[in-house]
Order: sequence, then structure tokens, then C-alpha cells
Amino acid sequence: MENKGTEIKKNITELFNKVSTSFDSSGPRYFSYFGQRLVEFAGIKEGDKVLDVASGKGASLFQASDRVGEKGRVLGIDIAEGMVKETSLELERQGIKNAEIMVMDAENLDLNSEAFDHILCGFGVFFFPDYKIAFNEFKRVLKDGGRFSFTTFLRKRDEKFMWMGDLFDKYLPDYKDELSEYQKEDSPEFDTKEGLTKILQECGFKNIEIISEEKKFIYKDEQEWWDKLWTQGSREALERIPKDRLEDFRLEVFQKLSEIKEEEGIITSKAILFSRCER
Repeated sequence: MENKGTEIKKNITELFNKVSTSFDSSGPRYFSYFGQRLVEFAGIKEGDKVLDVASGKGASLFQASDRVGEKGRVLGIDIAEGMVKETSLELERQGIKNAEIMVMDAENLDLNSEAFDHILCGFGVFFFPDYKIAFNEFKRVLKDGGRFSFTTFLRKRDEKFMWMGDLFDKYLPDYKDELSEYQKEDSPEFDTKEGLTKILQECGFKNIEIISEEKKFIYKDEQEWWDKLWTQGSREALERIPKDRLEDFRLEVFQKLSEIKEEEGIITSKAILFSRCER
């Protein structure tokens, strides 16, 4: 089990190193949007000490640094060195002094106990090979009464895009999500309110609150939608498609997109769960 978890972390690290320079830089900026909403939902205030886990390109980190002000502090961590490098450069470019980011594994936090008022995690908890280990670490570094707030995807698919799964099955009939396979025995439901409530209760968190939000985003054309796929987690599956079949896959994707494209562009809907709880 331990070796499998290590292998999954290695694959995740490699994936997000590849997309680090382009992540959330094209098309609708939905990671940035939900990062701002997460900080608002968490209730971060001036002077707070915040840990942003799986910080990526800082969708929540930059917003949190604005909230905590000069008296507060924000530490971002990410397992992918590429993400850390890109975000660190942006912090330097903006002259932000109350925030930093470093490479660190969420399941093994090299941090003092009871050091933070808040922990944030935007779309990251479902990447942890063993979320229970990570959540216990979060409880350790949170102050008494400290708050853990995070986002996940709601189990609600945009029906206009159901064909995408069928296309992946067609071109990758034997593809399996290693992380999902690894977590099968626990069957964690990060995509339902009931599932999240159960997970957080079993991990010993208190005062659990979960809300949902659905937001529409618009891609200007098929190419922008396609380019976006390569800047996020879907790249891993795309790279598994045989090179001599990738163009056929792309053409089928473009044909499907043209059928649902509206006058203003390709409209997508993201359904999200916001969760917060206390130590």
C-alpha cells in the first residue's frame, strides 16, 4: 500500500510539473474564481495564519494574502516543484511579503503543531493517496478551534459533455485512474454532501458546514476548450492516447463541441462543493 501511494504521488507530481507554466492561464479562469470564493467562505480575517495546501498557482494563496494583511501570514505548499517555482516567481513579481510557498507533502507536514488559524485546499483533497493521514496532519497543525476549508467537485455532470467520457473509453478502453483504484477500499465520497460529512466526522472534525455552487463559464471556441484540457489534470489521460490516434480524437472532440456551441461560445457549468469544519 505504501509503495502504491508513493507511485501515485510521483505520477501526480510529474503531471503538475508538466502543466505548471500554463495551469489556469487560458480560457475561463475557474480555478481563480473558486479560489477567491473559497477564501471568502473560509472567513479568513486580518492577522490570521493560513496554510494553503496543494496551492498550485496560488488561486487561494494570493486572495488569502490580501485578507490577512501585514499582520498575517500565508504559507502555500505543493508537492509539484514546478508549481512552487511558478508561484514563487509571481509572489516576487508582485512584491508580496506576507506569503510564501514551498515544496511539501500534505501527508507529511514539516510544520509545528497548532501553528495555523486556517487551512485551505482548493480541489486537492481527492489527490491524496491516503486522505486520513493528511487530515490528521491538518488537525495537528491547526490551532484549537482552527478551521479547515476546501473545495471539491459535486457529483453533477454537465449533460452537454457526457460524450467526453465515451470518447475517452473509445480511445483508452483499458485506462484506469490509479488514485481511484487505490482508494476503492475506503470508497471516499468527496463529491456529495453526505459523503463529505461522513468523512469529516470520522476524521474528528467539528461544526461541519457544506454548501454547493454552480457557475457557468464560456469558452470562445473549440480550440480554446481543447487547449484548456492540456493545462490541467486531464492531460494525463490525453498523453496516454496513442500518438497516431490523437488527431482523430481531437477531430471528434471538435465535432462534438461544434454541435453544442452557442452564439456566445461553448458554455460549460461547474458544480462545486465548499466544505468547512473545525478542529
